[in-house]
Amino acid sequence: MKNSVDQQKKEEKREENLEKLKDVKNKNFFTAMGHSIDGVIRAFKTERNLRIDYLVAICVLLGAIVLGFSKVEFVCLCLTIGFVIFSEMMNSVAEYIVDIVTDKYDDRAKAAKDIAAGGVLISSTISVVVAYFLYADKLKNATTAIISSIFASNSHILFTIIFMIAIFIVILKGFFGRGENYAHTGPSLNIALSFGLSTYAIIITKSFLVATICGILSFMIFGMKVSNTKAKTINMIYSALLGIILVLITYQIVLIGPDIINKLNF
Repeated sequence: MKNSVDQQKKEEKREENLEKLKDVKNKNFFTAMGHSIDGVIRAFKTERNLRIDYLVAICVLLGAIVLGFSKVEFVCLCLTIGFVIFSEMMNSVAEYIVDIVTDKYDDRAKAAKDIAAGGVLISSTISVVVAYFLYADKLKNATTAIISSIFASNSHILFTIIFMIAIFIVILKGFFGRGENYAHTGPSLNIALSFGLSTYAIIITKSFLVATICGILSFMIFGMKVSNTKAKTINMIYSALLGIILVLITYQIVLIGPDIINKLNF
């Protein structure tokens, strides 16, 4: 009697699985497209390396627009990006399949995962080579112009900005800091300096490339500060705004300084 009940439950489970399988089968083009989009989004949400690939892809595409890539160069770049993302997704597929087939250590399972990871390594290496040939000359020319604009600026303004930000942070920590560990209370000097110096570099160079790089680096420092020190996000935002505002005020004073002096002399 018990065997009969168990057999009936197995049959019901089998029928239920078959019904679920019917729901995921591609009935038409739009169903297939929906499942494909689901796969792309799921891969993005679950795979950390793939999220990094997408971020890098956005950066290099923005760089291609700024540096004025030709149609052929842009096509080569898009194909390379697609190749890397595709290989990363296939690596994830291989890992999922291996994990479904076995939950024990097996040399063949390890080989399958290693070979899939090797494919990602090859595609990533090729992408670096392609990026070098596409970006090398253009970045050289752009970097030369950026460096020239930086050296043409007044270096004392930069050091003045650094000291001003440091002094303001110390004063604010003294007024609003609580407890014995003042270094981790109030506004952050690291965040204020990173966003302040990024703002200064953008003003001096007037380059979208510099703005992109500085923005990415500043937000990376912001994220690491919040995650590693458990600092309050609102304090970090406050610190970033403080650095930006101090730079803008200082630079504005530098611009209107000669006019004020001329009026006073008059």
